[in-house]
Amino acid sequence: MQVIIHRGTHQIGGCITEIKSNKGTRIAIDIGENLPTLNNQKTTEIEVEGLTKGERAFETVFITHYHGDHIGLYNKILPDIPIYMGDVSKEIYKILQKRLENAGIITKQDLDIIERFKIYKIPEKIKIKDILITPIEVDHSAFNAHMFLIECDGKRILHTGDFRIHGQRGKSVIPALEKYVGEVDCLICEGTTLSRIKEQPMTEFELQNKAEQIFKKNKYNFVMCSSTNIDRIASMHKATLKVNKLFICDKYQKEILMYIDTISRSSLYKFKGKVLSYDNNIIQLMKEKGFVMLVRDNYISRKAMKEFPNSTFIYSQWKGYLDEKFIEYKHMQEFVPQNYIYLHTSGHADYEAIKQVCRTVKAKMIIPIHSEKPEEFEKMRIR
Repeated sequence: MQVIIHRGTHQIGGCITEIKSNKGTRIAIDIGENLPTLNNQKTTEIEVEGLTKGERAFETVFITHYHGDHIGLYNKILPDIPIYMGDVSKEIYKILQKRLENAGIITKQDLDIIERFKIYKIPEKIKIKDILITPIEVDHSAFNAHMFLIECDGKRILHTGDFRIHGQRGKSVIPALEKYVGEVDCLICEGTTLSRIKEQPMTEFELQNKAEQIFKKNKYNFVMCSSTNIDRIASMHKATLKVNKLFICDKYQKEILMYIDTISRSSLYKFKGKVLSYDNNIIQLMKEKGFVMLVRDNYISRKAMKEFPNSTFIYSQWKGYLDEKFIEYKHMQEFVPQNYIYLHTSGHADYEAIKQVCRTVKAKMIIPIHSEKPEEFEKMRIR
């Protein structure tokens, strides 16, 4: 069995990994687009023979989760190659992409491709000729993200995708590896945070407690976070309920939350009857009760912020987006007020979490991906 990293060994995002069996069966894991660069530097888009051009040579593509740096080039895949994605992850991605189609950013043809995605569910295993794939759900800033155990030619490979253990469901990651994976021959592991090893991320629970204290002190609150970071929204929502304020968002965000409510049994993700859509009819109620409102750079958010000009603004995303050198995020930089409160924790595993995974699976070989500092793996005292 061969592992070929087409892109991702010395950069964050844009990941494309190939697994090829001795019999010639080829599958790809993720088909990500490059992330924006400082000063809008141009990046060369990748083509893979038999995957994005030429005659079909790949059996299928497996997507770990719905972030653009892992799925963004899905419409470049040759049309007769099946694409697999987590069942919940696919539905969230469809909601997001329908909004982009309505805005004219993607086409109806792009949306039709997503509709044709096949799905995988836990604990189902998928056999692609002589390759067996087992999805393992993990904690990440994308809901329903997965690792993959790949078995073929008497060898076992674990592809981590993106993961962390300090999120709402992080405690389940290591036990899941112990139960469903065990020891492997090769570990393909993300190392996003290895360029900032000294940073110690707070847990989502700690973030929730800090948000609660902010909401308790301030009657009117706006929160900017990713619209598909369900755990972050759940943290903000739970903190809001504890201080008895209204939880507000726009109709697009509410659609995502109502879907999550229908598929989850956890009380953490129960939003139905507790989330209001912003419109003129609730402004007076917002003034009376106080509120926490999720905002994005759109008309609805700007209208609400104009109505409540002296509100607290919490920025809950990677701080790098606000660096003026990231020209692509200029609109975001102009939207966020100067006196914002920064309250965020990473969606990626820190140094110690990566070591825990390495020690758990006892891999004979480690291949770093999704990292600007892959050499840090060599410095880890894993055994």
